Amino acid sequence: MDPIIVILGGVVGAVAAYVVPLWLIRSGRSPRLAAKREVSTAIDNGALPPNADIWSWRTRVAESRQSVARGSWAMLAAGVLMSFVALANFADEGDSLLTWVFVWLAATLLAAAFGMHRQVKRADALITAITAGPTGTTNSGAR
Repeated sequence: MDPIIVILGGVVGAVAAYVVPLWLIRSGRSPRLAAKREVSTAIDNGALPPNADIWSWRTRVAESRQSVARGSWAMLAAGVLMSFVALANFADEGDSLLTWVFVWLAATLLAAAFGMHRQVKRADALITAITAGPTGTTNSGAR
């Protein structure tokens, strides 16, 4: 297989996965993606935005956590599969450019799975903080 085709496919995939959603958010054409980005930013920061409705945000953070948790397993599986593809290509072609492209893809997928796992842990911490309330005591009305 020609490495240029694999590299070109990776570039097109990166544009479709990252650049297009960013453009849609910044241009205001996708409020749903903007809302997801807002929740993701809150999880990364470990705090809700000022004047946020705690109960609606708890649901939003929990939904985001579930989505990322499911995706992390898929990302891990893709990384392991790509590792086997890289090993098979190394056994067949040896030290070629395509083998190193596959190694890079496998490493990227595995790093993304690790990052998603960390995002789940941060979401859990934020949900715990929301449930605990501002005083730090357990809120009996928490759902």
